[in-house]
Formats: sequence, C-alpha cells, structure tokens
Amino acid sequence: MVHVLVPLCIAAVLAFGATPPPKAPVNEAAKAAREKLAVFQGRVDARALDIAWPYLDSTDCAVREVARQAIEAQPFENWKQRALEEKKPWASLEALRALIEACPQPQAAALSPHLCEQITTLGIEQMNEPQQLAALQLTRSIFARLGPVSADERTQMLDLWAHFPEPLTGRAKAEVVRLVAFLEKTPTR
Repeated sequence: MVHVLVPLCIAAVLAFGATPPPKAPVNEAAKAAREKLAVFQGRVDARALDIAWPYLDSTDCAVREVARQAIEAQPFENWKQRALEEKKPWASLEALRALIEACPQPQAAALSPHLCEQITTLGIEQMNEPQQLAALQLTRSIFARLGPVSADERTQMLDLWAHFPEPLTGRAKAEVVRLVAFLEKTPTR
C-alpha cells in the first residue's frame, strides 16, 4: 500500500505545481557497512563474527539488522557466550535478539533464564525510546519463541516490567501495559 501512496503523493504534488520535498541524503558509511556485511548473509565464514560484531552497536538500524543476520548465520556455539557478555546497549539488544532467533529448540529451556537475567541488567531506564521498545520486544520474544519458560522467569520479567521506574517514554509505557498482560497469561513449564 505504501508503494501505491508514494507515486500518488508525488503526482498530487506535481499536479498542484509544488516541488516535491528533497530526498533524504544517503548515509554512505551505513550503505558501505551494509554492503560489507551482506557477503556473510546465510553463509558460515570464520571472519564474520569479528567483522560483524562491532556493527551491532551502530546507530543505523539497517546496519544492525544486517550485522545480526550475519552473526546468526554462524555456528550458534561460536558466539552464544559473547552475546550474553555484551554490554553496549544496541549491541547487547541485537546480540540477545540473535540468540533468540538462532537458538536451537533443544537449548531453549537452558538459554531462557540467561536471557531473562540479561534483560534485567540492560539499564533500560537509561535507554532511549527505540532501545526501550527493543527490550520490550526481546522480553516478549523469549516467551513466544523459546517458551514455555519457568514460573521464576515469568515472575522475574513481571517484576521488572510491572514495577518499572520512570522514565519510560509514551509508546514504551503503552507497550509495557500490553507486555505485562501478555506475561500474566503466558503458561509456564
């Protein structure tokens, strides 16, 4: 639907004689990073972890996405511990997401307590809104993709989010309400 609207908007602007808004400048550094990381998509390469890992903390979400996908393509055991030890905000969020996405199902029950623990140590109260929203989504993903989790893990996440101190942003506040309702209904093992 967006593709239909864009040409219509441009046609409307041109029909009324106005000039279309200027295109956003291309971030050449981000573009180069995405191209550099794209070679690792879907293939195992010993260099991928060292090259892609620093990009997990990029300010550009597309670069983080490509870096995470490059890491996920590598053998899980080669980067699992590194992901759990990551401390930079975006890098930690992306590394934890990679763990959730790539976790072999037989390891899910063993990994979920570590993920819940990491989420409690992220420093969410100092994060900006996109980071807070990513942390909320990570929490939901643990339960949706790796669950069912233990009653202790559910309690830990409920304690974190239901009693979260300010400052949460407007959208994050609304997402917390939805997440808490989701967690309260989620079955445990």
